[in-house]
Amino acid sequence: MKTKAFRRLGRTTKTVAIVGAAAVALAGCTGAGGGDSADGVVKLTFLSHYGSEPFKSGIGALIDQWNEENPKIQVVSQAVNFDELLTTLNVRQTGGRGADVFSSYSLWGGQLAKNNVLAEPPADVAKDIETNYSQAALDSVTTGDGEILGYPTEFNTYALFYNKKLLQEAGYDAPPASWDELKAAAEATTKKDGSGNVTVQGLSVIQDGDNHTVHPFLSLLDAAGGEFLAADGSSAMDDTAEQTMALEAELAASGATDTSIMPTKAFPTGGVAMAIQAGWWIGSLKNSMGDDYANVGVAPVPGPKAGDTGSLAYSFFTGVNSGSKHQKEAWEFLSWLNSHQTDAGVTGLGTFLADQGLIPPRKDDAATLGPEFLAKDPNLKAVYDAADYAMAESNAPNAYEAKTSTNVALNEILVNGADAAKTFSKLVAEIDAQVK
Repeated sequence: MKTKAFRRLGRTTKTVAIVGAAAVALAGCTGAGGGDSADGVVKLTFLSHYGSEPFKSGIGALIDQWNEENPKIQVVSQAVNFDELLTTLNVRQTGGRGADVFSSYSLWGGQLAKNNVLAEPPADVAKDIETNYSQAALDSVTTGDGEILGYPTEFNTYALFYNKKLLQEAGYDAPPASWDELKAAAEATTKKDGSGNVTVQGLSVIQDGDNHTVHPFLSLLDAAGGEFLAADGSSAMDDTAEQTMALEAELAASGATDTSIMPTKAFPTGGVAMAIQAGWWIGSLKNSMGDDYANVGVAPVPGPKAGDTGSLAYSFFTGVNSGSKHQKEAWEFLSWLNSHQTDAGVTGLGTFLADQGLIPPRKDDAATLGPEFLAKDPNLKAVYDAADYAMAESNAPNAYEAKTSTNVALNEILVNGADAAKTFSKLVAEIDAQVK
């Protein structure tokens, strides 16, 4: 199932603006986290968004195991709702009360690193992350300057979800494998009533939450071989991005895509034929659709020609506060949390993440657990495979600002029918201005 953190991700990332506002204060704060007790026990505080089930008990059990096995280094969990996480991190950091260890959305990572909030991982930790994590997961926690933010934890990719029954009724026995096929299938499955109102949307290119157009767009862009942001946060978009915008413009003009229809509500009831969504949706659809889930298929997001595929990968990570007095012990705990193997030869964290329908970011975990979960649900294959080729969401210091600008531009195209070429040029100039 989808965790609360992922369910609320889109609606709450706007708080990232607080990072920039607190930059000066954050850079100079020290004295973070727990401390030493009279008996010499080091107490570490761990700030996260793991306050709701199943993460509360799942991560809590791992912390309890650590505390039992490491009596001289005790970890105390401090959980807040995701929409309070960044604010809490900043407020406590400014007041010199920052947690020793914390969880963060990777999109915020570049700004946190720029503001000197994050401690640099020790060489053995950096090597572990560089060697043992999937490329997309590694990219999601690596800044444009090559700095590693911390351990990737929650990790997901995008794929094309489709209603088998609706496609079959329109004459399709397989999901589209190219943009021409995608456009044709979207138009063929779109249904309208006598007044011209859409009753079944052919293809949804939005997700729940703010900046709701961006992740599906970036998945299509990746399938076309395009890029979004350069390492410094400037635009890396070229004519492939303009072509991707033109594709979405054509879909909107034909009525095959309609941003007024929310896929999370309409897809389970047959109101959407296809949707570009993150892999967590599999668990959500199973819960909401029951037996009708048998009609759901999941395929790679297609590119301009058959064989081209793309995806967008986003993640959370766990890192250490640069102001912590116990960085050595904090990294020791995080290393254990993310790499300690059970008797089954996989990490406890990886097993827990896989149980929630998320991709274990460690390659060995995914290789071992993947077949087990794929045997239960073949729809997971496209999600797991995308970890090898997905575009990692940028963590440049202006990444959220650029994401917001892109969402505004895409809505101009999808809702207001703006010219794709002119909108593209304006967007590139706007993003480039953010880093000057």
